[in-house]
Amino acid sequence: IVGLGAVGASLALALRQAWPAALVIGVDAHEVIETAMGVHAVDVASDDLMIAGDADLVVLAGGAEANARAMAHLAEAIAGEAVVLALGEVGAAVEQAPLLPRRLALAAGLPAVELRGRGIQASSADLFLGRHWPVTPVTAGPMDVGRIHDLVRAVGGDPAAV
Repeated sequence: IVGLGAVGASLALALRQAWPAALVIGVDAHEVIETAMGVHAVDVASDDLMIAGDADLVVLAGGAEANARAMAHLAEAIAGEAVVLALGEVGAAVEQAPLLPRRLALAAGLPAVELRGRGIQASSADLFLGRHWPVTPVTAGPMDVGRIHDLVRAVGGDPAAV
């Protein structure tokens, strides 16, 4: 998960509960990482995207500008095939899609959530419970979108294809 603010850290916390055997990797600034590790939101973390080199599912949760910066480096950071979910407006993901090689399948979506504040301090593992979460394939195929729907269901959300 790239971006451990209120949404990204909430997703990390919910995934650790839903999939305890999964390795949850966080990417953010050093001071955010310290907090994320302290609340056990992630297993490992760094301010360097290269830590996610073996990831097969990448969530960009840093906001439009941060997501665009991260997307520009995903091809060099992620070694193999992966599904990339950009949280935010679909238009921003469509603009950035040409930066990604075919092996990185891109989808976008923004869950309908009510934030309890800003930053990692406002994170909560139950943020997505019962929330509608549309997912729009940008370059992702049906199987990739299915994986994202599995993630959304695992954290208590209601996935919908757009």
